[in-house]
Amino acid sequence: MNQRKIIDGRVKLYITVIIILIALNIPYTTKETFTEKEFYTEQEPYNLTQTYYEKESYIDNVPLKINTTLDWYISDYRYKDEFDLIATLKNIDNTSGEFWVTFHVESTNGSSDFTTERIFLMPGEIYQIEHGFTGLFSYVTYKVKQPTKEVEKFRDRPEERTITSYRDIEKSREAVRVKKNTLSLLQRIFKYPPNYEPGPPLQILSNNVDDNGQE
Repeated sequence: MNQRKIIDGRVKLYITVIIILIALNIPYTTKETFTEKEFYTEQEPYNLTQTYYEKESYIDNVPLKINTTLDWYISDYRYKDEFDLIATLKNIDNTSGEFWVTFHVESTNGSSDFTTERIFLMPGEIYQIEHGFTGLFSYVTYKVKQPTKEVEKFRDRPEERTITSYRDIEKSREAVRVKKNTLSLLQRIFKYPPNYEPGPPLQILSNNVDDNGQE
């Protein structure tokens, strides 16, 4: 009888130990919070000077552009050391107009400039110009001129304006996060390494902390 009681007591002890060991080895999860620096991008407004262009009207004086021809030749009097410049100006357009001619003449006696009087020529009409010079002829240049008319033209005028633009600024903040540690009591007693599972952030401690730690 006593032997049976002893056996029953041992069985109960073994069963109790097994139950305790099973209970100690059942994993359970605990939550641990920690802070972590989190980086994010924020749009920051700033003033930008922008150049733009507006059309501006102005008055320009342009030649009438009546077509003409000018033929010239030299009558050289070498024995007198002089010569005549003879030119014929002709209006070959179908529009009447007023003209004058500027000449630049080079000779052995130097250079000379002269301008004819203003001449009004009908279409097809001609005008002869004659001017004498001393020395021997070298070369001549000329330019036929005529009145100008006022024409309205347009040009781009630069202007500046201040606009608000945006740029990306990287900032940082401290975020509270949760670590889930799943271990059994037995593993915790024997100091097993934590078995963490990442969790979402619970809250933001500071929303405006920059990289220098200033709010």
